[in-house]
Amino acid sequence: MEKRQKEAAKLDAIIQKLIKKIDADPYDEESYYALGVALTEKKSFEQAEELFKRALNALKEQPQKLGLLHYGLGNVYYASALYDEALKEFSLVKDDKLKAEAYLMLAQTYYAKGEHQKALAFALTADESKASFETKRLLGDCLLAVGSFEKARQMYEQALSFKADDANVNFQLGVLAVVLGADPKVYFERAKQADPKLYERLQTRLGDIEKLLQNKKKQ
Repeated sequence: MEKRQKEAAKLDAIIQKLIKKIDADPYDEESYYALGVALTEKKSFEQAEELFKRALNALKEQPQKLGLLHYGLGNVYYASALYDEALKEFSLVKDDKLKAEAYLMLAQTYYAKGEHQKALAFALTADESKASFETKRLLGDCLLAVGSFEKARQMYEQALSFKADDANVNFQLGVLAVVLGADPKVYFERAKQADPKLYERLQTRLGDIEKLLQNKKKQ
C-alpha cells in the first residue's frame, strides 16, 4: 500500500510540473502529450481527453504538431474502451515518425473490438513499418484468432527473438504446441519461470483454450 501511495505521489508531482511547463509555453505539444500520458496512467480519462482537445484547438494553426496530440487522444480513448473514437484519432496521425505506432494502435483497437481480420491487416502494416516485439506478438494473436495456427506459432517465435522471457507469448506457444502435436514443456517452463502468477492464472484456463483451438482447427 505504501509503495502505491509513493507512486501516486510521484505521479502527482510530475503532473504539477507539466502543468507549469504548459503555462510557461502553451504551444509545446510534447508537454501536452506528456501530461496526457500521466493523466491516463492515473486513470483520469476525462481530464486527459479534455486536455488533448484543448491542445488540439490551441495548436490548430500548427498542423505539424497535431499528430502527437491525435495519437495521445487515441490512447486515452483506447484506455477508456471507447474504441470507435480511438480508431478515428489514430487514423488522423499522418506524421512519418508516428506512423508505425499509429498502425499498431489501429491494429490493437480492431483486435479489442473483435475485428481480427482488420487487426491483422494493420498489424502487418505496422510490422512492415517497424518490426518489434509488440508487432510480432499482435500478429501472433491475430493469426491465432483467425485459426492460422502454424503462422501464429511463427510470429510468436519471432516475438521471442525480441523478448525471450515473455510469459504470455511462451504460454501461447505451449498451447499451440499441444494443438499442433508438439512438446509444450519448454514453453510452459519458460512461462512459469518468467511469471509464476500469470502462469497459474492461464493454466486454470488451459483446458478451455485447448478445446477452443481444437474446434477452430477442425473448422
